[in-house]
Amino acid sequence: MTPDPPPTPGFPPGPPPGADGGVCGLAPLVRRLERAAAFRAARGRPFVLLTYAQSVDGSIAGPRRERIRLSGPEAMGLTHRLRALCETILVGIGTVLADDPRLGVKPPATSGPRPIVLDTHLRIPRRARLLQRDDARPLLAHGPHAPPGRRRALEAAGAEPVCCPLDPHGRVDAAWLLERLGRAAVNSVMVEGGARVITHFLRHRLADALMITICPRLLGGLPALDGARAAGGLAIDFPSWGFERVGTDVVFFAAPPWADP
Repeated sequence: MTPDPPPTPGFPPGPPPGADGGVCGLAPLVRRLERAAAFRAARGRPFVLLTYAQSVDGSIAGPRRERIRLSGPEAMGLTHRLRALCETILVGIGTVLADDPRLGVKPPATSGPRPIVLDTHLRIPRRARLLQRDDARPLLAHGPHAPPGRRRALEAAGAEPVCCPLDPHGRVDAAWLLERLGRAAVNSVMVEGGARVITHFLRHRLADALMITICPRLLGGLPALDGARAAGGLAIDFPSWGFERVGTDVVFFAAPPWADP
């Protein structure tokens, strides 16, 4: 039997395997990330952690889609520690255009997760902060009709554009991209949104674990699940789940019903 890896610094060791009673939490999630290489070897794609912060009413941004800081400092610190365990971090182009995130880790580490942007038409600005990182070359997943001139310019800016097939909605096929990442020996992906990306990964059963930070406020803003993409409903019952208090927030951990035990 292969021994379990030692506990990751900065995280509690948690109970031994099999002692969780089917309830998800931080310690079981960390163990799954530590075993992501075995997951990729078995499944042919990386382990996917879907994580985002929302208000009590399920909003991830303001009524006009404006960025609003939701997580408290303790929950944000937890998110950054989990980022450091993941090899890549994925967002949609909408998040890049709205928030201009760097997608690194705090405090700064020697290297953070490699950014991946789902950007069908290569709309990312050349001055985007994630393109300025010197510790990781961003991967831009685009469609076959992206302008060749934009591709060359972004390559010159330090990015790696990757042409991907499109799904029936005319967007980058995320399942195909995950398989490509698996062939490139990428073991883990943290997916951080926005709404279309969150909905896509849930609808197509591409998320293997969820971590949702719930902050104690009401916003009446942009919902986490994109209404157009969730047409026909998106009902998921989580057989394994748990809550943990982190500072002023409550963090929900869950494994979807299609996830490996």
